Amino acid sequence: MKRLIPSLLLLPAFGLFAWQLTACKKAPTPPTVEDAIAVWRDTHAHPHLSDLISLKKTNGQMQESNGSYVYILYYQAVEKSVVRLGNSPPGTVDEYQGNYPFQLTEKGWMGPDNHVYPLH
Repeated sequence: MKRLIPSLLLLPAFGLFAWQLTACKKAPTPPTVEDAIAVWRDTHAHPHLSDLISLKKTNGQMQESNGSYVYILYYQAVEKSVVRLGNSPPGTVDEYQGNYPFQLTEKGWMGPDNHVYPLH
């Protein structure tokens, strides 16, 4: 009987410890607007046809597939052309929406420009 009581106390303690080890893992922090701006600058650098006026995050979606995280950052961008594009003169302001997919790697989020952005 003296050994039974300590054993009964150890069982819930061990169960609590095991639950902490196997609890749901926390999803990583998603890429930021600054990361999306850096992607825009990298993908629009050559040829330099327009300047970014603003880029705002409108939504985001994280998915986990086979232990790998993918984050889709949806944005709204406003840019001004610096050269004549078609019938539009230089200085034309355009607004559009788009998205950038980021994939989680060991060193951070890899953007569509193949640069890795550290976790924040």
